[in-house]
Amino acid sequence: MSALIPEIKRALTADENELRILINHHSVEILKNIFLNKNLNEDHVYIIANRKNIPSSILEQIFNTNKWKESYKIILALCRNPRTPEKIAMQILKSLRILDLAELTRNKQVRISIRSRAELMICEKILSLPLGIKISIARRASSNVLVKLIEDGLKEVVAVCLDNPLLTEGDICKILHLRKTTSSVINMIARHPKWSSRYEIQKALIRNNMSPLSIIVNYFDKILTQDLKDLYEDPDVPISTKPFLYRELFRRNAIDTKK
Repeated sequence: MSALIPEIKRALTADENELRILINHHSVEILKNIFLNKNLNEDHVYIIANRKNIPSSILEQIFNTNKWKESYKIILALCRNPRTPEKIAMQILKSLRILDLAELTRNKQVRISIRSRAELMICEKILSLPLGIKISIARRASSNVLVKLIEDGLKEVVAVCLDNPLLTEGDICKILHLRKTTSSVINMIARHPKWSSRYEIQKALIRNNMSPLSIIVNYFDKILTQDLKDLYEDPDVPISTKPFLYRELFRRNAIDTKK
């Protein structure tokens, strides 16, 4: 501790340029004394708030200081920092802008509990948001939020969501199995160059009674014979689709005519 005394004194009196070096110090004592320095400014504290190698107590101190708590960029940095106590991060979420919430949902450095809460907050507001904001969220948010946006069904938003690399084949299959998914969304998926070529999605589209028949019949020659048989026997497959499945099975000599 005695070896740190000169640096502690320096932390109390350093000018702005010296502080830029001291704010990266490993010592908690040095950092605590930096906050007593009248030359400490918003930019210095922002850097500290972004540090992933300091105790949670320092981040908590920042949050509990009104001067820094009123800085939007500082509280956003605190919310992004996995070292910030969860209770504080949850409090901060309430004051964040919707697009910053969206970016938090896909930030893997942020705790899962924080990301999940941010997703929930966005999903609760989605229906009332302007079109432009929905499109912006579709470019920034996690796959769970993208699924919710697709459920909403706005064509311009759905198009952006379907092109988002975070969306997975599992997400698309989930959307295709939801009863509230609109026919326009089904059609967009069936015509999407990426998703319409995926095997499991093709099977899910064949099962969906809102899928365009003129498109899904083109999938049949790529489907394995056993899967075709299963689809033909599947009660969820529309009656209007089954004659075309039968025709493909017949073409493959896969129909037992003795039955």
